[in-house]
Amino acid sequence: MKHFIKYNIIGVINTLITLATVWILHQVLDWNLELSNFLGFVAGGINSYIMNRIWNFESKNRKRTEFARFVIVFLCSYAINLLVLEWSAYVLTNCTWCAGFTEFISRFMKPTYFANIIANVVYVLVSFTLYKKWVFRQ
Repeated sequence: MKHFIKYNIIGVINTLITLATVWILHQVLDWNLELSNFLGFVAGGINSYIMNRIWNFESKNRKRTEFARFVIVFLCSYAINLLVLEWSAYVLTNCTWCAGFTEFISRFMKPTYFANIIANVVYVLVSFTLYKKWVFRQ
């Protein structure tokens, strides 16, 4: 339970780093959604590895093996995130049955940015499970 609470604290920080990066790159600078999303996850991922290794799991594992596993989990989780992102962005921008919701969201942000939030939730769930069970296990 202690790891889950700490992971969620780290997750909030990572999410803020990721979302802020994507917001600046996509919403403000109008960069490509996929590039903005990837760079946001890299920024959050760097913070995640450092904070989880040192503070959450207090890992004593070999750094090389652990980091390789971290990168594998990060890439797999990101791939799932990207699939959810693309699907959510497609639904929000192309489907007539959710046009009212898309119009509502558009008052506050780009619908594609909202798709990023949905994909981020999926990423957090997948990555926590894999980090705890495989990367930082003792």
